[in-house]
Amino acid sequence: MTLPPRIRRACDEMRAHLAQFDLTAMSNGRRQILAAFLNLAVKEGYPGVTMRGLAKAIDVKASSIYFHFPGGKDEIIGETLRWHYFNWGTAILARTEASQSVQEFWENLVRVHIERQIEVPDSDLWDILVAMDRVFGFLRPDFQSEIRNWLDLSTELYAAAAREMGYDVDTDIARAIVKLLDNVTSWCDLDKSGNDPEPCITRAIAMTQAILSSESQGRRPGSNPRVHQNPITA
Repeated sequence: MTLPPRIRRACDEMRAHLAQFDLTAMSNGRRQILAAFLNLAVKEGYPGVTMRGLAKAIDVKASSIYFHFPGGKDEIIGETLRWHYFNWGTAILARTEASQSVQEFWENLVRVHIERQIEVPDSDLWDILVAMDRVFGFLRPDFQSEIRNWLDLSTELYAAAAREMGYDVDTDIARAIVKLLDNVTSWCDLDKSGNDPEPCITRAIAMTQAILSSESQGRRPGSNPRVHQNPITA
């Protein structure tokens, strides 16, 4: 099945954004620095991270950090942000674009989102860093703008899919759904499921569609009523 134009357009916009920086060939050394930087920025606060402290965290000389990132701290934070959403966006597109229906697209979208939040610890760290910047405003304006652009692209995937399923919702609802999924580890008890993400995924799909149903202001003209006849239960 060919996905509707609105969803294809949202996917194409995300793909075009990711194509600006291919990070698939990043060296292990650079990846190690990015992971350590993100951890330190969350634990100590972004202003408190120094090249010396970063080098100590991964047991190398400060000169090694500058070898990988000649631009220093600013280059590292920019690469950290792009590394996160490059991996996130690539995973989302790979899973969702093979969907055979809009409903399946939604379920795949939610599934990958939950899987990455649970299985990739950097996802939570990145979210924390962005939330801290909203309060303290320590990132450069161009980084803040880049983050907003990325969040808009991610949100539009959800908004486009919701509208194609027949829900009359605005972008704020899509944004709320993204935040709900970002915080899955705070409301889904993985210990009860033996760290199996499937119960969290099933519950997330049900919760998101319940939000869409309750917040929708009416059916869109020409929408497919069948998508509401097979609700998923948690």
